[in-house]
Amino acid sequence: MQRPDVRDTWRVPDAGRSHAVSRPVIVQHSAGAPGANGPLTAVQRVLTSSLAERYEFVRMHQSAGNGGLNVPLLREWVRLLRRVRPALVHVRGLQNEGLHGVLAARLAGCPRVLVTVHGTVRDLRQTGRPWRRQLLVHGAEPATLRLASHVGTVCEYAAGRGFLSGLGGKFVGVIPNGVPLPAHPRAARARVRAELRLGPDDVVMIVVSRLTWEKGYRVLADALRRLPPPATRRVLLVVGDGPDRDGIAAALAGIGGVEVRLLGNRLDVPDLLAAADLFVFPTLHENLSNALLEAMAHGLPVVASAVGGNVEVLRSGGGRLVPARDPEALAGALSPLLDDPAERRQVGEVGRTVVAEGYSLDAMLGALDRVYQRIITE
Repeated sequence: MQRPDVRDTWRVPDAGRSHAVSRPVIVQHSAGAPGANGPLTAVQRVLTSSLAERYEFVRMHQSAGNGGLNVPLLREWVRLLRRVRPALVHVRGLQNEGLHGVLAARLAGCPRVLVTVHGTVRDLRQTGRPWRRQLLVHGAEPATLRLASHVGTVCEYAAGRGFLSGLGGKFVGVIPNGVPLPAHPRAARARVRAELRLGPDDVVMIVVSRLTWEKGYRVLADALRRLPPPATRRVLLVVGDGPDRDGIAAALAGIGGVEVRLLGNRLDVPDLLAAADLFVFPTLHENLSNALLEAMAHGLPVVASAVGGNVEVLRSGGGRLVPARDPEALAGALSPLLDDPAERRQVGEVGRTVVAEGYSLDAMLGALDRVYQRIITE
């Protein structure tokens, strides 16, 4: 049984205390292993932010996904929620994990349940189990939205999607992801490059994502093979793990002119970004990627597929957009950036400004605070 994780640092309030004289209790739901997904990263940032002085956060976390309806998990969560009597339960994501979060909240009698949409299984094309995809698309995800009292999205693209069109007054707007803006984004560069045995003239590409074909790794492998022979050593760092790791490793093997290293899940992603020169993001579909924003915050120029939230992030600059599933276009966008350090610096500086102005951690926390206040004071 996957038990909820309520960390000691996020104290469970005494159910007998009056909320009128204490901070509102907000339950933060999340799922997954550290370093494995964006919503979990967002939760961790909220818990350690200035909002913890305004709200009393209780964490409701599951470390692994649900294969089906997990009744013991629901019972545990219902007991937790009845004990803490939250002003709001914030559930991140749809699919099976989101359904368990909202169902537990409703069974516990919680009147306010906010669901933020970070993605949908309807975008996936390689699930391996079509019947399960249909259950999620037509069962779990619509039920999650129906059971929510309020729904938000992380980007404008998601807000405009058809399956969210019937929300009416439930929709609270866009709460964009936000990332810290490092004061010295290249501070760890020399140290990390030395640890990775990278030379000062090596050109380092990096991709940070779950290792699934949905992230465009076939397109990336094809694009890298189309690049002209390099004048200097080129290295691709692949950060992340996932069900298609072995196949992706095989697809990226033996590419002339590019040394590929699969680093697995890492907790030092900011240091790895500092060591890199260019962020590559050929995903086939996306909402709003924390990995993309973090790369831009570190001043890395980006080459990304023109899908979902990528388009709205990069519309003010910071990188190059290419059609999804188009390896020739991807190679054509990568080539000049790989060869021109001055161009990389200029594009990267623009991207850092884009994040500072619209996707900083402060911007996310401000949007989240406004939504929380709106919901709990209704």
